[in-house]
Amino acid sequence: MNLDEFMEKNDIAIAVKADLQEKSFDIMKRDIKLESYDLFEQLIQYGSVDSLMANIEGQILPRIWTQGNTKCIVCRPRPNQMIALFYDSTRNAKDEYYHAQELDTLLKQMQE
Repeated sequence: MNLDEFMEKNDIAIAVKADLQEKSFDIMKRDIKLESYDLFEQLIQYGSVDSLMANIEGQILPRIWTQGNTKCIVCRPRPNQMIALFYDSTRNAKDEYYHAQELDTLLKQMQE
């Protein structure tokens, strides 16, 4: 499965690959409207790879941020790569945590 297929299967509106060596973002968008773009703007559009790294330093991954029903999950499937996933969800916090772990596992399997 490639990232496009992963996004479609899991209703991901935006996926951002962060290359930690090149300090660059590769943004992939699907034709899905998010309830809020605040997380995307703060973490990616107006941020940098270094600022995203600083936000997850010392955190247990995957890291989850929420703005209303919009979620951002940051995973690190490879040592030199992070992936941020943006989507809308109405799951409760516990179910969202398990969902984030599942997405993280799938991304790691895709990278092998």
